[in-house]
Amino acid sequence: MWTTLGATLLGAFIATGSSLLIESRRDRRAIAAEWRKERRELYGAFLTALLGVRSDLWTISRDEQMADTERMSAARAIFVQCYGLRYQLEIFAPRSVVEPALEYFWSVRRLREAVGSGLRWEDSERQVHDEAVAHTLQATKVAMRLDMKTDATGTDG
Repeated sequence: MWTTLGATLLGAFIATGSSLLIESRRDRRAIAAEWRKERRELYGAFLTALLGVRSDLWTISRDEQMADTERMSAARAIFVQCYGLRYQLEIFAPRSVVEPALEYFWSVRRLREAVGSGLRWEDSERQVHDEAVAHTLQATKVAMRLDMKTDATGTDG
């Protein structure tokens, strides 16, 4: 009788422990999946915003009608949306992503300052800014891909 009762209690204990372990693992996977989804959305929003700003800045640099006093205001107004995403990225992304992403952010900000100060599309200095932005964008994408484990090498083709 005691043997049966002991075996029953042991079986119940093992079943309960197994259920708790399985549920705990499932919860951890769900939390990890949610974090990945949130980071993916944040990374996409960050890249999209900065790429849009870059494009808009080059549009300003081509505008022959815009007064110099308007140019800096327009450049800053375009860029303002990037600050919130930058701060979110600094909080939620790992350092391996934050460092290249901030370099990318600063390179686009330097472009903003140059365009606001009168850099024109046809100026020879434009290529320097374009290359800096492209280089930091590439490094940021590599870091994001490695963090998200979406690419074994983290490089573009």
